[in-house]
Amino acid sequence: MYKRIVLVIFLIMLVLPTGSIQAQSQDLPVYIVQNGDTINIIALRFGISSKDLIDANQLANPDILVVGTTLKIPGLEGVTGEISPHPAPLGANLARLSRQTQLPVETLIMLNRITSPNEIYAGSNLIIPAGNSQLTLAETAPLANGQSMLEYAAANDNDPWVISGINQQSNPSGLIPNDPVYLPSSDALTHYWGSPLIQEIQVSPLPLVQGKTITIRVKTTEAVNISGNLADRQLNFFAAGENEYVALQGIHALAEPGLASFKLSITLPDSPPFTLEQSLLLESGYYSNEPALTVDPQTIDPAVTKPEDDLIRSIITASTPQKYWSGIFQLPVDEPACIKSWYGNRRSYNGGPYIYFHTGVDYGVCANLNIYAPEAGVVVYTGALTVRGNATIIDHGWGVYSGIWHQQSINVKVGDVVTKGQLIGQIGGTGRVTGPHLHWEVWVNGVQVEPLDWLDTEFPAK
Repeated sequence: MYKRIVLVIFLIMLVLPTGSIQAQSQDLPVYIVQNGDTINIIALRFGISSKDLIDANQLANPDILVVGTTLKIPGLEGVTGEISPHPAPLGANLARLSRQTQLPVETLIMLNRITSPNEIYAGSNLIIPAGNSQLTLAETAPLANGQSMLEYAAANDNDPWVISGINQQSNPSGLIPNDPVYLPSSDALTHYWGSPLIQEIQVSPLPLVQGKTITIRVKTTEAVNISGNLADRQLNFFAAGENEYVALQGIHALAEPGLASFKLSITLPDSPPFTLEQSLLLESGYYSNEPALTVDPQTIDPAVTKPEDDLIRSIITASTPQKYWSGIFQLPVDEPACIKSWYGNRRSYNGGPYIYFHTGVDYGVCANLNIYAPEAGVVVYTGALTVRGNATIIDHGWGVYSGIWHQQSINVKVGDVVTKGQLIGQIGGTGRVTGPHLHWEVWVNGVQVEPLDWLDTEFPAK
C-alpha cells in the first residue's frame, strides 16, 4: 500500500511541472499582430529577444506573420490579457500616466522596464493593458490656491469622493493645488497645459521618423504669437482657422536617431509667455543601401555641388504665407508609374562611402514623357544645373516646395501660377543621371521629405 502511495505521488510530481508550464504559457499577456509588424519589430517593441518570442509561441516560420494573429509575450510577470504599445503623448510623465490609465506607477514601471522617470519621452512606446489603453480620462485644470475640493467638484459637476478615487487618492484632501486632476471625458487626448489660454498642442505623427513630414498644431482661446523649433529647426506657424495655428516640418533623412528637442513659446501682449520644452523620440526610417553608382566625377565634386546646393537652398528657404495646395498631391507622371529609386535610400558614388541619400523619388519612362505639377503653386525657378539637369521648382506655400529634376524640356517660366495636374515639362536625362527619368522631391521647411507621403496623406495632418 505504501509503495502504491509513493508511486502515485511520484506520478503527480511528474505531471505538475508540465501543467505549471502550460498554465504559465496560457497566462502570458498577448499582443495582436498589426500591419507592418515583424518578429524583430515586436521583440524590440516589448524589450525581449526574438528567440524568446519565437519559443513562447512555437513559431515554425517566424518570417510569416498574419495580421490579427495573437502572440504571447514572455517576460511580463503578473500581467495578463491583451497588451498594446501606445506612443507617449506630449507632457507625459509617470504620475500623469498612472492617473490617466488608472494603473499603479509600479505597474507602469514594470511593464515598460523604466529605470528612471526621465526615460518617458513623447513618442516613445508605452506598454499598456488593453483595458486601460483607451485613456478615457482627460487632464483638467488643477485645484487653484485656496480652492476647496468641494468647490472644485461643484464647478465640474462631480462628486469630490469620485474625483479623489479617479485620481488615486483615499480622500478629497489628498488632492493639492497645482496638481493635475483627471476627469472622465469623451476626448481621450484632452490635456491641460497649465494655462487656460491653451486648448491643444499636437505633434503628429509621434514618434518622429527620419524623412517624415511633421504637423505641429496649436489651438488657443484667443489670438497669440507663436514661435518654436523642432530638431534644431525654427518653425514657421500659419493661421489654419480661428485661434488655430499650424507649422509643418520635415525630419532629415540622415537625422541621428535618439532624442530631438521640441520648444514652443506662446505669447500675448502684456502677459508672461507660455513655454513648453520636451524631448521627442526620433526613430530610424530603416532605409536601404543602393548598389554603388558610377557617375561623372564632376557631378560629385564639392566645388560644383556646393554652389548648386546653396542656390537651391536660397530659393526654398522662404515660407510663403499663402497655402496654394488643397488636399492630397497627385502623381507627377502618367500611369502606369514605375519607381526606379526610392526616397531615403543610402547612396555611394564611384566607389566612395555611403554618405549620400536619395532626396526624392525617381520615376522611369513607363507611360510617356509627360511631367505634371503635383499640386498648385508658383514657379520660382527654372534653369539648367550640373547635378539636377533641367530643373523646375514650384512653391506650394507654407514652406512646401516641389523640385522637378533632369527634364528634357521645361514648359513653364518663373512667375507662372500652375494648377494641379498642369503639364509643366518632359522627362529627360540631363544632369547627374544613369538614364532618363524624373526625379521629384518635396521640401518642407528646408528639409527634403518622403514625397510618397504627400500622395497618401493630406497635410497638414489632423
